Amino acid sequence: MSIEIRGLNIAIGTKPIVRDVCMGIADGERVGLVGSSGSGKSMIAKALMGLLPDTARISGSIMVGGKQLIGLDDTAMADLRGRYMGMVFQNPAAALNPVMTVAQQVGLPLYLHYDLSLDERLDRVKAMLDKVGLSQDALLKYPHQLSGGQQQRVAIARSLAMQPRAMLFDEPTSALDPEMINEVLSCMKDLAKDGMTMVCVTHEMGFAREVSDRVIFMDHGVILEEGTPEQFFTNPQHERTKAFLREIL
Repeated sequence: MSIEIRGLNIAIGTKPIVRDVCMGIADGERVGLVGSSGSGKSMIAKALMGLLPDTARISGSIMVGGKQLIGLDDTAMADLRGRYMGMVFQNPAAALNPVMTVAQQVGLPLYLHYDLSLDERLDRVKAMLDKVGLSQDALLKYPHQLSGGQQQRVAIARSLAMQPRAMLFDEPTSALDPEMINEVLSCMKDLAKDGMTMVCVTHEMGFAREVSDRVIFMDHGVILEEGTPEQFFTNPQHERTKAFLREIL
């Protein structure tokens, strides 16, 4: 599913966060969105999902699969999120309901959006757990019984259960211990191999380099540079990009 952003401006109160951003993401393309904290990366991901705070002011155009997102009412936006786009957030524990089992977590969106029997929902839940590398033993477990990496994979499975055409990841490993990061990145790499359209806000430069078709670098709300991973990491053109890579690598 293609994504087209043109002249996007986002402000919180009087503070501009994203300024005149334009980007196109082709069907099946994998884009790594990188930059320092506060550069506007996560705000773009939230805008794509219609999850900006009430205090945000937004202008410009966001087309997802040919549909204009800006101005959609809550019901239409929720339907688009449920059926076409999945999002995985920074903190898996906060994204999961603590009193629901894994089977309930992954199956609830199917109950809300699809007319499926209980057996059909359970079959899809099991298939999604298998896809993210979790055993069937996890079905009846609660979030507190899982590691951080397992919780994040449950969150990914929940999004995948809706069979989205695009996935957005907002720093999906930032809240994880170092030893748990690789298991989540491995799961995301498998999704990339399947040809899923992906936008990944990340500080994991190794992941961005390995998985992305294109890397976009943001600074102070604007896009400063973009290119293939080879171009971006070996021959950056902007001095700010060079400084960022020296610091983070």
